[in-house]
Amino acid sequence: MIKKSNRNVGRYKDLPNSHVYISNSNGCPQYYLKNEGAPRQYVRKKDIKHITRFAQRDYEEDMNRKLKLLERNLADFLELYDVNVVNAYDRFDDSKKHIIKPLIETDGQFIDKWYDEHPGECNQYPKDEELKTNRGEIVRSKSEKIIADALDKYGVPYRYEPLLELGYSTIYPDFVILNTRTRKTLYWEHLGIISDIDYATKNLRKIRDYEKQGFLLGRDLILTMEESDKIIDVNLVEQKIKEFLL
Repeated sequence: MIKKSNRNVGRYKDLPNSHVYISNSNGCPQYYLKNEGAPRQYVRKKDIKHITRFAQRDYEEDMNRKLKLLERNLADFLELYDVNVVNAYDRFDDSKKHIIKPLIETDGQFIDKWYDEHPGECNQYPKDEELKTNRGEIVRSKSEKIIADALDKYGVPYRYEPLLELGYSTIYPDFVILNTRTRKTLYWEHLGIISDIDYATKNLRKIRDYEKQGFLLGRDLILTMEESDKIIDVNLVEQKIKEFLL
């Protein structure tokens, strides 16, 4: 902003040192132009366009001063700011950590608590195939294994098939996941056969139910899908992980 402001100020460096003044008469603004050491001159309505450069120059110079003051204040703040103060807990040895409760939970503590609060593999419906993820969970499809292994690859905490009370219904989302940077919990649903009209309709209703309960698609809910003749797009899975979870 300062670079842009400097350029804007430079455009008026050859402008005479005159300034625009405004007074009000019966609710109507009256414009005057005043040169240094001379009385101010009334500007008629038809000539107002000729004084806009003076008013713009005054604005640009005022903005430039404020931006540079803000820059100095920020520099002073950064000299004193200790970004590592929130990590003070990590500087203690393990024996002290066991008897200290930090003001701010470390990522590791938060993740451990998150796992406790979000148990997985709650859906007791039998699995047709025993496909194992890299972490050892048995999943229901190759696509779910691809998603789980991608989450594991990027170090994203997740649980497979947690229990979620959605209004008056109990459902089992494919994944519950944690964005460790924002500490936000999201859900991931994979639609495996969207080419089947009945299946697609049922799952679109499920997405509607998610949103009715405040889980908005693209904010709280991640969605992937495939057709019988088009398998899941692995690159798109990784793109969504990078966009929503890292």
